[in-house]
Amino acid sequence: MGGSIRLVKVLGIDIRIHYSWLLIFGVVSYWVYTDFRAAEYSQELSALLAVGASAALFLCILAHELAHSVVAVRSGIPVRSITLFVLGGVASISREAERPGTEVLMALAGPACSLAIGLACGAAWFATGGNDGEVSAYRDLLFWVASLNVMLGGFNLLPGFPMDGGRVLRAAIWRITGDYRRATRIASVVGQALGWLIAGAGAGVVIAYLFIGSGPLDAYNGLWFILMGLYLSSIASSSYRQVVLREAMRGITAASAMASDFMTVPPGMSLLQIVRDYVEPNRYRSFVVATDGRFQGVVNVENIRRVPDSRWGVTTAGSVMTPAGSVVTATPEDDGLGLAAKMDQFRLDGIPVVREGTVVGVVTRGSLARAVQMRARSEE
Repeated sequence: MGGSIRLVKVLGIDIRIHYSWLLIFGVVSYWVYTDFRAAEYSQELSALLAVGASAALFLCILAHELAHSVVAVRSGIPVRSITLFVLGGVASISREAERPGTEVLMALAGPACSLAIGLACGAAWFATGGNDGEVSAYRDLLFWVASLNVMLGGFNLLPGFPMDGGRVLRAAIWRITGDYRRATRIASVVGQALGWLIAGAGAGVVIAYLFIGSGPLDAYNGLWFILMGLYLSSIASSSYRQVVLREAMRGITAASAMASDFMTVPPGMSLLQIVRDYVEPNRYRSFVVATDGRFQGVVNVENIRRVPDSRWGVTTAGSVMTPAGSVVTATPEDDGLGLAAKMDQFRLDGIPVVREGTVVGVVTRGSLARAVQMRARSEE
């Protein structure tokens, strides 16, 4: 996911945080701070509890996503990263489950983890006298974390794709019909409808609060429901489109998707000549460096920009290129899904296709999209 930074690696999985997480951190901190201030805690203690609650939210969502990821890895599905963003977390996996049973196990792992944490914190709250009516900051925080995880687990079990409950629904339909795409479409429609229902309920809460002025939920709760509902409806629709794209990519290989009109330069060519003859007139940004067809590396505009323009005339492509051993490449037999995953993982616009040390083509996002479109037209 773009706009994220890597924090740490856990169980071989990159943990990333999207910049939008700062928004939820601020909102939750303010919300918890005002609640604890209303309970007559001091400003300092309320602020400390607010930060602790936001950190707990981070860890709980991370645990939820890690639970999904552990089951995925044990099922033979590699997980590249987990990114936390404003409305939750998302695990980046290389492929979907191949059987309904695996899908169910992966989907239920997250809510099971959240509910287990919630029950454990709830038990700790009760065991430390949480029901005796006495004011206690750490017990209030325990209760907050317990409630958070129960709500997180319960909400994710709603039967709207791509939420966990929606994935269970898809697996059930997939098992009955044997049609993965149809199951995804039905679960996606349910997800969109559920999203609009949640958004509508939120709008009702806002309207009721404006006219009545009181109630168990206020306008802020209603706005949050609207945001969550619209997000769920949107992601349900986009997730189905991604599945359609994945299905369309099946059978596509690097050989069928690659472009053969890529630019090749010798390692001894000067940067000045590359800029003058290729970059300026044709707007090319990346070049394969090769000697007699043998792949040496890749040089791009970013490599050139690191060299002062006064030295372009005496600096060669070979001296600034990214060497072949450090370049992400593909073989002609690599499948389209794997190529798309590599582009997303390494944030690439193109991947050289190499056969026995010789570059035979370059797969770009555009050439891969054209291959998908051609296949779709041929199947009509």
